[in-house]
Amino acid sequence: MPIVVGISLRTAGKIYYFDPRGESYYRGEQVVVVSARGVELGVVKEPPYNMPGDGAPPLDTVLRRATAYDIKRNSDNRAREGAALVACRQHVEGLKLPMQLIDAQISLDASNVLIHFLSENRVDFRELVRELARELHARIELRQVGVRDEAKLINGCGICGRGLCCSSFLNNFAPVSISMAKVQGLALNPQKISGACGRLMCCLAFENDMYNEMRGELPRVNSTVQTQNGPGKVLRVNLLGRQVEVAVENEPPAWIPVDELTGGTCAGKCCAPQMDEPEEMIVTSEEGFYDEPGKIIIIDDFVPEMREQNTTTSSTDAPTSQRPRRRRRRPGQANATPGTPPAAASPEKPAAGATPAETPRNRPRRRR
Repeated sequence: MPIVVGISLRTAGKIYYFDPRGESYYRGEQVVVVSARGVELGVVKEPPYNMPGDGAPPLDTVLRRATAYDIKRNSDNRAREGAALVACRQHVEGLKLPMQLIDAQISLDASNVLIHFLSENRVDFRELVRELARELHARIELRQVGVRDEAKLINGCGICGRGLCCSSFLNNFAPVSISMAKVQGLALNPQKISGACGRLMCCLAFENDMYNEMRGELPRVNSTVQTQNGPGKVLRVNLLGRQVEVAVENEPPAWIPVDELTGGTCAGKCCAPQMDEPEEMIVTSEEGFYDEPGKIIIIDDFVPEMREQNTTTSSTDAPTSQRPRRRRRRPGQANATPGTPPAAASPEKPAAGATPAETPRNRPRRRR
């Protein structure tokens, strides 16, 4: 197993692993390392330890412990970063590139200049790189970042009054969802749950596991609990206070501590871990023919015969497609007795000059 040491090259930056070459370093010690950008100054975050696994990739090495000269040279480079950013901004305005510069970082040996920028689309900055390399006499590297990285690089204060978590101690950005704010009972107001970057605050994920654990110990909303005054329905839950607002019949809602609830509190399911269940929408017909979830019935599309088949019970077990069709009665069969053959009707000829009587066959059609 290889021995590695975790080193951060920037404040609250990502931890990179280097080969200590048999040396022992303590946490917080400043060292000089060789990275892909050149020689840089870093701080030890994880003392040397055995990394599990045999197939470790080749690692960069730690040169030495930082001296007073290295620390002074690093501070001088930090002062030069502002001038490099101003020069880059002038060239961006001259070339009319759609990019917003954030900061510049110069390596310890001043051989590499890293510039972070923000842009909505891809930018062709090849001409910009040539101009900056000619002026700064160093290797220029441009890197496009997002809004969360912008807040981390610039730093600032949050709504709590303290420094931003991403600039203080967070090494990586954890995924944050709106369900975390719902679990903690926060108001879903974008101005209150959004950070300086405009996204959801990173601190919402700090206590999410604790809130989920507490939710499993308390009754769920809309569940039935047993109180001293009888069964009641849970309206709201106060996780931190371990109280539930219960509405008992013929009594106003009241907050009751969970410890005062009598036996049979959970009814089997109310204290189970609450998951975000998808809401199921059931669409039924007005007549109540179908109550199958997710099936939409249009009443106007039903003919009267189909309504009778759905509301009445058939005397036969044959399917609807095998039922005998109803015969249409012909003229002269209205008063016929069932079971007797119809009598042959002799057509009467109209008298001369008389208008023939209208029948269903010779009735003129009306235009609609």
